[in-house]
Amino acid sequence: MDPVLRRPGLPPGDRVTLGRGVLVAALAVLVARSLLAGDPTRTWVVVGVGVLAWALDGVDGYVARRTGTVTDRGAVLDSGVDGALVLVAAVAVAGVAPWALVGGLLYPVFLLVQAWRPAWRRRLPHRAWRKVAGGTLTGTLVLGAAPFWPEAAVQVAVVVAVAWVTWSFVVDVLWLERT
Repeated sequence: MDPVLRRPGLPPGDRVTLGRGVLVAALAVLVARSLLAGDPTRTWVVVGVGVLAWALDGVDGYVARRTGTVTDRGAVLDSGVDGALVLVAAVAVAGVAPWALVGGLLYPVFLLVQAWRPAWRRRLPHRAWRKVAGGTLTGTLVLGAAPFWPEAAVQVAVVVAVAWVTWSFVVDVLWLERT
């Protein structure tokens, strides 16, 4: 058993990740309320909360490594919060860039397929471009919620980011299927 799991309380990196999760939940409430009220979802409040949650993504792993409390559980928690942030941000910009929903649904669909496809449950090798692609998609969606961007610019940026992250998923799925 991992010695970190025997300690009482949450490891510091997981605390940061849970804080990000609270921000993502708040963002989801903001976006849902806007949609239900028929208000714009591309607002500065959405951008502010989204950018903070996105920026803290680099902090949780750093804190876990720095404190020697890196765990598989923490990595799974981080991936879940990342996936939720992408989905919520995708919903926020989907009114002007519907392709955003493809990017937002990639991770949840990947998790669903894992229930039926054991090959997809294996740990993927570290690839820096996977993190860059995911971070780029997240940033594109979060920053695309800024109301000053022309709709055409958001649409182009989202298509490029979704294409890149989709390619990343395809490469990983092919690796899982071949290995």
